[in-house]
Amino acid sequence: MQWMIAISFILSLACSLLLVRIVRAFARTVGLVDRPDAERKVHEKPVALAGGVAVYLAVAITFALSLILDRTLGYHSLGTIQMRWYVLFGAALAIMAVGLVDDAWSLRGRQKLLLQIVIIGLMIGAGTQIHQIGLFGYEIKLGAFSIPVTMLWLLLAVNALNLIDGADGMASTVGMIIAVGLGILGFVGASPLSGVVGFALAGALLGFLVYNKPPASIYLGDAGSMMIGLFVGTLAIWSSLKESTVLASAPLAILAIPLFDSSAAIVRRRLTGRSIYATDRGHMHHLLQLKYGPHGLLIVVGLACLVTTVVAVLGEVYSEPWWAMFGVLLVIAVLIQTRSFGHSEARLIFNRAAHFIESFFMHPERCEQSKQHRRLQLQGDAPWELVWEPLVEFAKKHDLAKMKVNISMPWLHESYHATWQSVRLPERAQQMVMEVPLFAERQNGDEMVDISVGKLELVALGKSTAIYQNLEDFLTKLDESKGPITKIMLDLERRQLKGKGTTVAPVSRPETETSETVASKAGETAEQPQVDSASHAVSSS
Repeated sequence: MQWMIAISFILSLACSLLLVRIVRAFARTVGLVDRPDAERKVHEKPVALAGGVAVYLAVAITFALSLILDRTLGYHSLGTIQMRWYVLFGAALAIMAVGLVDDAWSLRGRQKLLLQIVIIGLMIGAGTQIHQIGLFGYEIKLGAFSIPVTMLWLLLAVNALNLIDGADGMASTVGMIIAVGLGILGFVGASPLSGVVGFALAGALLGFLVYNKPPASIYLGDAGSMMIGLFVGTLAIWSSLKESTVLASAPLAILAIPLFDSSAAIVRRRLTGRSIYATDRGHMHHLLQLKYGPHGLLIVVGLACLVTTVVAVLGEVYSEPWWAMFGVLLVIAVLIQTRSFGHSEARLIFNRAAHFIESFFMHPERCEQSKQHRRLQLQGDAPWELVWEPLVEFAKKHDLAKMKVNISMPWLHESYHATWQSVRLPERAQQMVMEVPLFAERQNGDEMVDISVGKLELVALGKSTAIYQNLEDFLTKLDESKGPITKIMLDLERRQLKGKGTTVAPVSRPETETSETVASKAGETAEQPQVDSASHAVSSS
């Protein structure tokens, strides 16, 4: 069986090295390229997309040739080809087509999600289902929940790999290590074909990485990242050492890094009041690249994936499923403790939980008078308290119930979240809720134009018409904040230009997020925020 591992890996690697060059030239010819913009895409020149097409073709060719060799040489070690394999390659082709359309014309998030559901639904209908989950020696039979759990798992895998594909070499490095781990599980288990596809995918991604390493000359695109996610998500189901309908702890642990990144994104957006479809530069690849640079990013991510994969495989082979959990928790703890990634999200969860618990122990008469105040510098080191504090003072004087602000400048790696509110909010029927955008001014030719840099949410007690005057005064106050926001933005942009594309190292600051509950008559004090690891100096690529 060892010869099959070597053949599938080397053959796929060779195919990928050849096909990537062809696909890259074709993408450039037809204009299928990723163009830089002023905000999120900060690479210097257009980069070819559709690298996933080369990866898919390399895997498909290797799969077919491996089967031919196995039968021609008389080994017959790969067994009978089940219909599910044809369905998988067909579904991967379909989801890659969706990605190509998105790369070329930009689909909405909900449109992509709907098409993903349709494609995965066809796979489930063809027999790919998780009938039970095996975690740490315990087996949970899903019964009627088999279909929704399978759907959720494959959607998570597809979108986790898609979200993590935001830096040169990131998705290809992560995908390659994951594929090797799943390939090993396939070969030592009862699914040698899963092993062939796993190592073929790893070889194809290694060949692609030659052209995708920093500075990349071609990207996977949504077509490639979603296709890889579908492959690894499916192999995670089929590679179980017990049976191909069990989702075990080892495959879950192998995919821990991309799942951690996507879970953190959901937590970050939900707890700051933003849509889960909102874009930002708070993903793992953004923060690690800021802290360690483009090559350091790949080393850190590669080591993290390697640890979770090796420990998970060893735990599965030696029937010690707890090893997988230990490896995952160790890696996540190191990332959070070193403030490389996940520290801000952990603080958001901790403070939300602390405030929730605190509300149970507060005397009812103090709930409306007492305020909760928390601030978090998600990225960067700009003095956003200069904008926030005057608004808080206004809210105190005018007896507002809640105020929440989100400032996001992804092109400057700046993100700030703050909330000030009563422990007990007014009843919904008496709430007056208002959401308004925050603006800064930017030069556009001969005129100054407003650009949206965030959003403010306000909740007030609407029990009399006096609230109208309060809100009008607040909007006037908010308009005054455009000047300080603009000044901070221009200072950051000048600093970025001065560094010729490299953000100057920020000044060290105290703890980021504060939380206090004090009587409104006594006023509040807040600590200066602390800069997360994301704010440290790095290349803006």
